[in-house]
Amino acid sequence: MIKHAKLEEKDIKPITQAIYFTNRTEEDYKLLEINPLVISALKEGQKVVFRGARDDKAVLCTEDKTFEVKEAETSNSLLLLPELKLAEDCKGDDEDVRQLEERKIVGVFHTYLELRLIKPRLRRLKSLLEPSSYRGSELEADLLESGVRLYTTVDLLREVQASEQELTGGLEDLGACCIDGKWRLLEFDYHFRVLSYFLNLIDSNSWNVSSIPYRETIDNLQDLMPMYILEHVFHQYCEMSGDRDDEGEPLYSLLEDKTCRFLAEVLLRPAGRFNLQDFLQAWQDSVPEGLQTDLKQLDGIALTDLNARPQVIWFFPETDLPEDIQERINVLFEIRDKWTLDQIHPYIEKLTTEKQNVNALLTKHARASNINGVRYYSSRHGK
Repeated sequence: MIKHAKLEEKDIKPITQAIYFTNRTEEDYKLLEINPLVISALKEGQKVVFRGARDDKAVLCTEDKTFEVKEAETSNSLLLLPELKLAEDCKGDDEDVRQLEERKIVGVFHTYLELRLIKPRLRRLKSLLEPSSYRGSELEADLLESGVRLYTTVDLLREVQASEQELTGGLEDLGACCIDGKWRLLEFDYHFRVLSYFLNLIDSNSWNVSSIPYRETIDNLQDLMPMYILEHVFHQYCEMSGDRDDEGEPLYSLLEDKTCRFLAEVLLRPAGRFNLQDFLQAWQDSVPEGLQTDLKQLDGIALTDLNARPQVIWFFPETDLPEDIQERINVLFEIRDKWTLDQIHPYIEKLTTEKQNVNALLTKHARASNINGVRYYSSRHGK
């Protein structure tokens, strides 16, 4: 064997391995190229989990990141030898004793699985939770009798292609509330009713929107709704101001953008196309005194047409768009032929990654043009 290899015996380590092909592999294997972020997660003792239903494209999740799993081809054959020793392990205990060991190839690969960091696929989260939306304590018995499924965090992790940390963020974005260990959305009209109680209390007491007393709010509203709903909505729309009242209780500030955004949605959802000037007036009139509305607060939930006469605005939520970037781009350019960066940014931003920002995605999937000094994006396949 040494002669066939055209080597000298002095060049050979004490342990020599002869490699043979077998007629069949002992097991089925998949080769996975590990991303450095996954290696770090494993070294920290994190669980690394494949997630997805049978019809989903597979993803791999650490505790805080999600990776798309794709098959890649290689021009070189990759041989799997489970017991192969590396050079430093071939010295042997006795330099004068030569050993010949047989090694069998149990797999030959021309493809492997590679990982690409992606945004979590959270669209399914909303569709899973909507059927069990909370509509009030008086309707809970009927809901439970209907057999609708309620989901714990563990249940959602089995269904949604996201890391646990990203799933938590998705639940916060949806305004989900954990009731008896199960995650629930607040039905939109019920959500509005609860928020209205809260805003009406602020108005009737002439409280400054930056000095809302938590304890007094709770005491006044606890008979109108369950405590867990009251506390959930309060903390959704308020943050600690840093000040305290005369009794030392913390004071809270109403979150301007979030409150204005929700009240705009209340007006826009049933309206179809709304005269923009009429909407702006009605919107400002609907928010508590001390809050200022701004169209920027509607990024991702509404579109305007400033060229129409009269100018109009309509409800167009980003959450209703496809998660696939090309499908989303196609839908956007069906709605509007040309978009400025500011207009399209809210509808693309959630699909960005660490390597591809909004500009990079538009460069790849859209066509840019300048009209009167303004940069527009349109379909690559448009006229």
